[in-house]
Amino acid sequence: MNCSVDPKRMSVRWRVCSALLAALTLLGSVGGCSLGVMAGRAIFGDPKIPSEFSTRTGIDLTKDEKKLLVVVRTPQSIEGDLPSLEVDLIDAVSRRLKLHGVQVVNPDEVAKWIDKNGGRFDHPSELAREFDTEFIAVIDVDTFSLHDAGSPNLYHGSASGQMQVFRVQEIAGSKDAQQVFSGNFRNQYPPHGPVPVDSLSRKMFEMRFVDHLSDRLGSRFYDYRMGDEM
Repeated sequence: MNCSVDPKRMSVRWRVCSALLAALTLLGSVGGCSLGVMAGRAIFGDPKIPSEFSTRTGIDLTKDEKKLLVVVRTPQSIEGDLPSLEVDLIDAVSRRLKLHGVQVVNPDEVAKWIDKNGGRFDHPSELAREFDTEFIAVIDVDTFSLHDAGSPNLYHGSASGQMQVFRVQEIAGSKDAQQVFSGNFRNQYPPHGPVPVDSLSRKMFEMRFVDHLSDRLGSRFYDYRMGDEM
């Protein structure tokens, strides 16, 4: 744009944008980063953040015609209190991925295989030989709780663990799974703080927490907007 243009001839739209940009600068300097980000979104829209998996591996599962199998493992300490957590997370994460354009192996078939094999497997290569898939995501949940650590009268979901992704390759006539990605996760729900237990049932809170956690885990594989984390 020619900077020598007479201000009187500037379009209304340009003057509005200039004012908004000035406001953005002011908010960023006196109101903190979050206010500046909010003003930036108002002008430029909510930018997308590239998926961690595609950034680190160069593989975009939302565009490549490759399938991903999702499996979840939990320790026995969690299984006793939440026996369906593994199946619920497999289903929720798989549905989230499918919604964002990632081809996934049927979670019901994965759950049936896990149950048939005693709920455990030694290595994802066992899954690679059983299912038609190019990638396998193994989600190990180390901790999972529904209540606030300081009060049993408050719900505040907390979960932590790690995710490993394996690429299926055929070696010497046999399918083998080799790790190509790994990362830890730690999640709290609701992000803003605990809620009273009498505000909703335990099962309803568990379902909402699983849904929130599956969204955070799934976003490792697809681009998402900054506002999705709020």
